[in-house]
Amino acid sequence: MKKISLYLLASFLISNITAQNVLDRVKGKANQRANNKTDRAIDKGFDKTEQAIDSLFKKKPKKTKKTAEETVPADNNSESKNVTVIPATNPSNGVAQVNTFSDFVPGNNIIFYDDFKQDALADFPAKWNTNGSGKIVTIDGVEGKWFEIVHNTIVNPLLDKQLPENCTIEFDLFLQAQPERSTPYIQFGLTPVKDILKEDLFYKDKFFVSISRYNENNGKTVEYGLKDVIGNKNDFALPSYANRVLHISMAINKTRVRVYLDKLKLIDLPRALTPELRNNFYLCNMYIIPASELGVFVSNVRIASAETDARSLLIKQLMEEGKAVTNDILFDVNSDVIKKESYSIVNQFGDAMKGNASLKIKIIGHTDIDGNAATNITLSKKRAAAVKQYLITNYSIDDARIQTDGKGAVQPVAENTSAQGKAKNRRVEFVKL
Repeated sequence: MKKISLYLLASFLISNITAQNVLDRVKGKANQRANNKTDRAIDKGFDKTEQAIDSLFKKKPKKTKKTAEETVPADNNSESKNVTVIPATNPSNGVAQVNTFSDFVPGNNIIFYDDFKQDALADFPAKWNTNGSGKIVTIDGVEGKWFEIVHNTIVNPLLDKQLPENCTIEFDLFLQAQPERSTPYIQFGLTPVKDILKEDLFYKDKFFVSISRYNENNGKTVEYGLKDVIGNKNDFALPSYANRVLHISMAINKTRVRVYLDKLKLIDLPRALTPELRNNFYLCNMYIIPASELGVFVSNVRIASAETDARSLLIKQLMEEGKAVTNDILFDVNSDVIKKESYSIVNQFGDAMKGNASLKIKIIGHTDIDGNAATNITLSKKRAAAVKQYLITNYSIDDARIQTDGKGAVQPVAENTSAQGKAKNRRVEFVKL
C-alpha cells in the first residue's frame, strides 16, 4: 500500500505540473529548492517521494567537458605576441584564469632566406645541400613554391659561417596527409656537422625536434632531444594541421633554445646548446620502416641574427655617417614588391623620420648584374620608389622629404661571380640630405 501511495502521489504531481517541468526541477532539487509556488507544491511531497521520483526519472550526471584553449589576438602595438587565455573550468567558483603569450621575436639581420621562387620546378634548390634527394614543387590550393624532401634525406641551407650566439630560425611545413599512404617522420634541429655529405649526422651530438604520425589522433608525436629523445609534447593538436601549413620558429640564445609551433612555445631548454651545435641547421625526412610514401614539404625559410639590433645600427649609421646601406630589404624576384619580412627594417626609417621632422633622405636602389642593364636601372628605381611609397603610406611622411634614384648594377660592392656577391650587390642605400 505504501508503494501504491507513493506512486499515486507522484502521478498527482505529474498531472498538475508538466513532466518536463518536474524533470527540470527535480534535477536541481538536491542542490537548492526554489521558493516559487510550483516548488512549494513539489516540496510538500518531496521528502516522501524523492526516492520514487528518483527511481522514475534518475539520469546519469553529465561529465564536465574540458574547455578548449582560446587564442586571442595580441594588442596591435605588440610585436609577434599572441595571447592564449585558458578559461577556468567554472568561472563562478573563483578559480583564476591562466594567461600565457608567445614571446618569440624574429631576428632582424637576415642571414638566409629562401622561398624557392628563384628555383625551377622539379629542380633541387640552389641554396641547399643534401645527402639524398628533393625537388621544388607546388601544392594545389597552397601559395608559393615548396621544397619536397624525400624519404631518408637530410638537407641544410648553405651558410657562410656558424650561426651566431643569438639568432632565430623560421620555416613553414605543409603536413600532407592522404588515405592509405604513410606520412613522413620529420626531424629538424642543430648539429656540429658542417658537411652532411661527408659526416653521419646521426652519430654526432645534436639538438632535434621530431614530428610524426600527424594524421592520427592516437599516434601524434612531437619529441625533442639531444642525440637521444629526452621528452615529448604530445598534447599539441597536431592532427588539426593535417593538409595545412604549420609554422615553426626557433629562438637560439647562447646555450638556450626555444621552439614554437604556430607561435605556441612548446620547448624551452636553458642549458641545451654548445657552440658546436650552431655549426649547422638541418631538416630531415627520417629513415623509417616501412618507408614514408609522402614527402616533407618546407618553404619560407628565414634565418636571422639577433646579436645586434641591425635596425638601430642603420639609423645610427645614417645620422652619424650620413649614409646607411642594407641588404635586408628584400623584394620579389624581378619585382618592386617589398617582402613582408623586410617591413621591420623599413619601419626604422619611418620611425626616425616621424621623430625628426627635419630629416630628409635619398633612397637609392641597386641590383646585381643579372639581366639587361637598362632593365636593372628601371628595376632599381622602382624599388627605391616602393620604399618611399611605403614610408609615405604608413608614416604619413611628406613626399618632398624623400628623393629616390636607381643605379642598377653599375656600382657593385662585390664581385657578381657568386651568389653571395650578387646578394651583397642587391641593396638599398639611404643618404641623409
